[in-house]
Amino acid sequence: MKTRSLTEGAMLGAVTVLLTILGEYLGIPSVIVPVPLMLLVYRQGFQYGILAAVVAALLSSLVAGHVLSGLTIIIWGFVGVAVGMALREKFTFPRLMFVGIASNIVVIGLNFLLYYLIIGGNVFGDMLVMFSETIEQAMQTAQSLGASGEALRLYEQLQTFGPMLLRWGLPAMLFLYAVSMSYITLGVVRLILRRMGDHSTPWIAPFTQWRLPPYFGLFLIFGMLITVLVQLTTIPPWLQFLGLNLFLLSFYSHVITGLSLAWFYFQKKNVPMFLRVLLLFMLLTMQVVLLALIFVTIADGVFDFRRLKASQAEVVQEDEED
Repeated sequence: MKTRSLTEGAMLGAVTVLLTILGEYLGIPSVIVPVPLMLLVYRQGFQYGILAAVVAALLSSLVAGHVLSGLTIIIWGFVGVAVGMALREKFTFPRLMFVGIASNIVVIGLNFLLYYLIIGGNVFGDMLVMFSETIEQAMQTAQSLGASGEALRLYEQLQTFGPMLLRWGLPAMLFLYAVSMSYITLGVVRLILRRMGDHSTPWIAPFTQWRLPPYFGLFLIFGMLITVLVQLTTIPPWLQFLGLNLFLLSFYSHVITGLSLAWFYFQKKNVPMFLRVLLLFMLLTMQVVLLALIFVTIADGVFDFRRLKASQAEVVQEDEED
């Protein structure tokens, strides 16, 4: 058993090194680096995961020729060990997501600290400067190509709203990033385990059944009002901070559940895949259509168009009768 654990640890450690090095040269997202460690910790225990992470970090640094490659494994290995232990302890899906989100937030903080120690600057300040320079260069390019006044006004709005978004909406953006990374890594691990014959990984309801509580619509409306007021008048900083973060969280939550609602009716009406992709493209690129979908999603949270509550109540009733 010990030999098998060491062999599996060596194989998954080698995969971790390969993913890290390929990520540096081919742009593979770092989000998949913790996956082999999650699998190893889940199957063999956290001791083997930590040992594999340390050995993989040393090998990666030697192969890549710099210590940053190894530090990447050590930092992202925190997510792998934490989520792997949660899987091993048979956590429910909400608790798995909580562990994943918390560990990803820790990793974000460690990456920012590493940036400060190596570069010696503030990553947020550098992002603001880079964003402003990018928009200014885009405006100059548009002017040289004879762009219309409407296009230039759009760039001006980006110059105003972009820095405000980075300055005040950072907590919501980091939280959304941590949620998406946790969901992706758990999805990849679940897919691999199912391929290996392990179907015990807990999961969320099917995508077509995703919905938000009715009060989430109030958060979105409040955030939209504050976002509009920021551009028209001066409001207290704390209210600006609260409104913008509520807007970001509730807006993207409604976009996702809106796509869930649309996909539900796509399946119900047997819409061809080509038309589904076309309609989704329209929803994501046409602002009027997207806003219409969001308000329909808010109404769905109140009126339950898909009758998901009724379906859940029927299941509970059948279970009680059995």
